[in-house]
Amino acid sequence: MCTAVYIAANNPLPLIEWQEKVTPFCVTGVAEDEQGVKKHFTKPHIVYAGSFEGCGCGFYYDSDPIDPDDEYEKERDAMSRESVRQLSSYLREAVKGGTVEMFVCWESEQANEPSRSFRVTPDFFGGDEFFFGPDDDTSFEETTFFTVVRDKAENLGRIS
Repeated sequence: MCTAVYIAANNPLPLIEWQEKVTPFCVTGVAEDEQGVKKHFTKPHIVYAGSFEGCGCGFYYDSDPIDPDDEYEKERDAMSRESVRQLSSYLREAVKGGTVEMFVCWESEQANEPSRSFRVTPDFFGGDEFFFGPDDDTSFEETTFFTVVRDKAENLGRIS
């Protein structure tokens, strides 16, 4: 099962076509069978964001050392880091038009209510390690709603 990442804003958000093994970050319209996600947003323009994998699963990397002989892991780590870097950059541009909302869930759970909410800046998405859930082997089990604001002066932290 894949992680689904949705972003909503007051202004239309640019789309970025996904090309396998080429594009580390993509943004598409919301699919017909994912329309249930709309109920979570107060913003009218909603898109689906994907990593280099085309879904949200690649928005993950950790700070564990990588075996220098493992080419697959080195490439995956680099692509994951680039995916998260581009997500952060995309959000940084989006918040110039005002607060942005983000909803993260498992695919097929778009209608589930978020079980936790955070207020963050685009810089939250990055660092030495990044993941939406506890780790890549454990589901985050909780749908998460993010309010993404322009800067730290806007009262950051866990909302619920």
